[in-house]
Amino acid sequence: MKRLVAIAFLLVATAMLAGPTPGTAQPICPPGYVWAGAACRPAGPPPPPQYAPPPAYAPPPAYAPPPGYDPNIKQVARRAITVHSCPGEGCPPVTSLTYGTPVRIVGWEGPFVRVHVPGTPIDGWVKRRQLTP
Repeated sequence: MKRLVAIAFLLVATAMLAGPTPGTAQPICPPGYVWAGAACRPAGPPPPPQYAPPPAYAPPPAYAPPPGYDPNIKQVARRAITVHSCPGEGCPPVTSLTYGTPVRIVGWEGPFVRVHVPGTPIDGWVKRRQLTP
């Protein structure tokens, strides 16, 4: 009888060390452990990250420098001004300009300045005080 108990004990121990038999459920191990060798054992370190090639080189975006300040660009500072064909109040008018119209100063004579409206053929004389400082 002792021999029968010893054989049974040996069979049970062998079955426990061999792990679960095929078709039976594997025990659930706590997080960070894996089932190996009929027991939950600590999991090894994670595998190293896979190599990823660096992104292709892209040159930095080209930024246009801000436009420089042009002291010869002014704006009309009155509600409306008259552009004359020569430097004087008695000269015939060419056209009139409204408030905020940009003008480029191309010359001056006394209190009058010769102006050109960029992007148009308008060219004539106005009093300097009628433009922004």
